[in-house]
Amino acid sequence: MKISLPQTVVHRYTGETVTFLESATDTKGTHLLIEVKLPPQGDGPPLHTHDVFTESFECVSGQLTLKYQTNKNEIQLEAGGTFTAPIGVPHTFLNRSSDDVVFRVKLTPPRHFEESMRIHYGLMDDGLTDKKGNPKSLAHTALILTLQNTRIVGIPTKLQRFVFDRIVRRNVSKGKYQS
Repeated sequence: MKISLPQTVVHRYTGETVTFLESATDTKGTHLLIEVKLPPQGDGPPLHTHDVFTESFECVSGQLTLKYQTNKNEIQLEAGGTFTAPIGVPHTFLNRSSDDVVFRVKLTPPRHFEESMRIHYGLMDDGLTDKKGNPKSLAHTALILTLQNTRIVGIPTKLQRFVFDRIVRRNVSKGKYQS
């Protein structure tokens, strides 16, 4: 029996929505396309990198702020504007305006990004995060960041890989990630 997952997930604390427009299954693993609605004054993730996929942004409506390389380099995207964060380039996004911003993100290749988002938002629904939506458990944080291929800037990448890989492997072997 195939389980039908919702097309849209909602961040319990910020109201951010993520709609899965084209899944990795839909595209035979070539990419994932999502649409994000970020509320006014909404922050995205911390400055981060990915080392196996590019992340392309397209503003649909509103004004999207993208920071890249450092928190000092930024661009503003209006409707139709695009920006691609190549592999290894630090980046993040935010909404400084008083209106919602809607934007699309294409991840090429998709890896396990959709699964990581569904796990993360599910943890919020289950009360397993703090009031900002950060997982309370380091094991959950390690799993989400590993599935997303996300490395937080300011923490040595090799250290993140080493620690998170061991945490995930240990928790998988102990069956801690069962739903």
